[in-house]
Amino acid sequence: MPIVNKPDSKPKARSVDIVGMTDVGCVRSSNEDCFVIQPLHLDLSDLNTASLTHLSEHGDLFVGVSDGMGGAAAGEVASSTALSTIADVLINKAKMLGDCKVETMVEIVEQAVQQANKSIFEAAQANKAQKGMGATMTALYLRGDKAFCFQIGDSRAYVLRGDRFCKITRDQSFVGHLVEMGTITEEQAARHPQRNVILQAMGSADKLKVDVSFLPVCQDDLFILCTDGLYSELEAKDLEDKVKYLAENGYNLAHKVNVLIDAAKNSGGHDNVTVVGLQFKGDYPEREPGEDPKFQPFPFTDEDNPFGKMFQIQN
Repeated sequence: MPIVNKPDSKPKARSVDIVGMTDVGCVRSSNEDCFVIQPLHLDLSDLNTASLTHLSEHGDLFVGVSDGMGGAAAGEVASSTALSTIADVLINKAKMLGDCKVETMVEIVEQAVQQANKSIFEAAQANKAQKGMGATMTALYLRGDKAFCFQIGDSRAYVLRGDRFCKITRDQSFVGHLVEMGTITEEQAARHPQRNVILQAMGSADKLKVDVSFLPVCQDDLFILCTDGLYSELEAKDLEDKVKYLAENGYNLAHKVNVLIDAAKNSGGHDNVTVVGLQFKGDYPEREPGEDPKFQPFPFTDEDNPFGKMFQIQN
């Protein structure tokens, strides 16, 4: 009788470590940044909860960072409203999200972003003390071994895969637009006099163009979400070298995140700095030869391109 190899009926052993930290920095008196780590199978999480270690056999996951603007009376309100509103919407639609197609999932998350934006916009219109407030947002929605990024403004997401460190979001900023067109380099953008001008912010208009991208997750990937308080203090090569050094020397995720925040502060710490790290472990797909991480837009039409209209917003 021939031997038949039965398919393995055991569930795939996967886990993700998640650590978030936020710091006021060395110059500012208040912290307008915030972050959220929200597994959709759990109750609504508090903002700025430090970590979720070894989250295994999880369902969908939402993680985001937000950088508020508008001063102490408004920036913190904007960033916290952005993330708490989105997380609340997604929790309430968790069952629908778990059963729907990818296109529907993206639409639901986009609608949640629009709802959060509307809340900030209306609050700013109604309260003189909060007039002009807004927030950037970089968020990651994880489903299985696919990560989807939702972008407003100039916070960022990076991935370290093997020896490749790559930015996987597109800055919705004036200099980001110039880099994309090939007019200036990333190094020139970091020193450009208009580097703080962003094209969109949550709360700046009654409707936004959400930049959506996606990336398949591979085994041992390290994702980093951060506000501009991290990358604006470090040269791109210095940030890459530091992340690679931390990964190569086996430091735990909390140490990695803490070192990155300290590096930004040691370089001046002129802004609030927020970092969330996600380390994927276990039976995720292995990296294929030549399969480097990169920015990959989720299909959208030209009119959805946020770079088609420039909002002059000072961050």
